[in-house]
Amino acid sequence: MTGRAPGWLLLAAIVASAAAATLPPRAAADGDPASDVLYSQRAFLPYDVSFPPKTAEQLRLLLQASASAGYPIRVAIVASAYDLGSVGVLWGKPETYARFLGTELSLVYHGLLVVVMPGGFGVSRDGHTAAAASRELEGVAIRAGGRGLAQSAIVAVRRLAHGAGHPLVLPRRVAGRPPPVHPTSHALRNTILVAAGLLLVALVWALSLRLRPTRKARRARPSAPRLRALRPRRLSPYWLLILAVGLPLLVADVVVSATETHAARPTGASHPAAPDATWGSKRKRAPAFALVDEHGRPIAESAPGRVTIVTFIDPICRNYCPLEAQVLDHMVKSVPPRARPRIVAVSVDPAEDTTHNVLLDRKKWHLTSEWHWAFGTPGQLARVWRDYGITVQVIPQTAAGITIKKIVHTEAAYVIDADGYQRALFLWPFKTATVELSVKAVAAT
Repeated sequence: MTGRAPGWLLLAAIVASAAAATLPPRAAADGDPASDVLYSQRAFLPYDVSFPPKTAEQLRLLLQASASAGYPIRVAIVASAYDLGSVGVLWGKPETYARFLGTELSLVYHGLLVVVMPGGFGVSRDGHTAAAASRELEGVAIRAGGRGLAQSAIVAVRRLAHGAGHPLVLPRRVAGRPPPVHPTSHALRNTILVAAGLLLVALVWALSLRLRPTRKARRARPSAPRLRALRPRRLSPYWLLILAVGLPLLVADVVVSATETHAARPTGASHPAAPDATWGSKRKRAPAFALVDEHGRPIAESAPGRVTIVTFIDPICRNYCPLEAQVLDHMVKSVPPRARPRIVAVSVDPAEDTTHNVLLDRKKWHLTSEWHWAFGTPGQLARVWRDYGITVQVIPQTAAGITIKKIVHTEAAYVIDADGYQRALFLWPFKTATVELSVKAVAAT
């Protein structure tokens, strides 16, 4: 292969891989949260329910042991309709939900799936009812509360594994480590993109090697057809430029992937990172909007004399949105009362903008009085999303004969000063300490 085409292709592959891995994350905001977790973990335990750490760790270790024995099981504990997100219609129907959830996971998981609800168990495999496994759980009592549901799940896992010829011993001494509260899908995606980029680099490099006849081969057999040996051409300044640009980007991807999970923790760090974007005083006015709060009162993007944080939330989200809300609420509580900012959460799901949903969120997410929702017509909200650079996509999804919607949207929070100017932008994941520093700095100017 000759010419410069391979070089340009290599450079494009490197830049595309690095750019895609560092794009602002867009969170799957609703649907059923268990599917987001069970793509990469063996158990879904809703964050709003208190589970004894040791019991949760016992369940995790049992699932790990079962997988090691060649009999993988994944468990979804659903304590209330709230934990189902937009598929709350399946509350009280564990068998139907097991088929629905199993269909969603069937692209990446083909083992047994167990749904635990207060009213019973549901068991499926690849979206189909696992009748024999369901019969194994007949007579297993389901206890109340987080502890009871987790203990019932442990009994179910042991009984199913034993019935399949893999008896499991209940771990007695465990560290009591709490399970993760959300998947690390973005970090995993970064790692996959880096690996794909490296593979593409290797492929293009191999295609760029020249097949040239060696002098030794020609002298040895002058009458025979020319033998060609694989010999890489020398690196030209052009190739050196490509590697100089590409390798730092790949290294940056690896660093981001390795540190992202830690950055998603809701508590602050001793050395918080900087905002994703900042603006000087009176440099960029925040786009104006006129929406209404959850009580029907007018609400705007800024308020005289107060710093405002404008964020974008789905009222029925059960994965990333609650985590972001907790980070912002922790920040508000860490600021002295007189300097506390107001938080305006612009809805990204107008179909679910109901008083019931937001009151439930306020209770479940433990929101402070500084938190206000911003509702409007679909057209009004779409204009606000566009003005603030927020992407919102509604993706219909059908599984087990049930159609739901999944909303994918940009997770972002803007800090707006008392004069109505944008001062900082945070893209999820961000930390309490980072936002707190920014809010205090803006309030002091």
